[in-house]
Amino acid sequence: MVGIDIVEVSRIGDALYRYGERFLKKVFTDEEIDYSMGRKRSIESLAGRFAAKEAFMKAFGRRLPWREIKVVNIMERPSIEYKGKRYGGVSISHERSYAVSVVVIGEEG
Repeated sequence: MVGIDIVEVSRIGDALYRYGERFLKKVFTDEEIDYSMGRKRSIESLAGRFAAKEAFMKAFGRRLPWREIKVVNIMERPSIEYKGKRYGGVSISHERSYAVSVVVIGEEG
């Protein structure tokens, strides 16, 4: 199954400005927050992870709890961990205005 998502980086920035820590803690794990906030373009990084979570849900075929989907980097490549299983078919790209992600998972999802 394949899922794709695109998000405006400003949408994530606006949510962070408006809701602050509450938004971060609802959507991202502590590790994702630490990773993204340590980046030069932290909002773009958060937007990329947001898009990856959305793309994963689309590939998986249903809505899932945000924080149960964990975007991790293994040897500088993004992967998703969900319920103890790692899904490696993840691509994330972002620039100043948009972040996009494609997730490919096997039929077992």
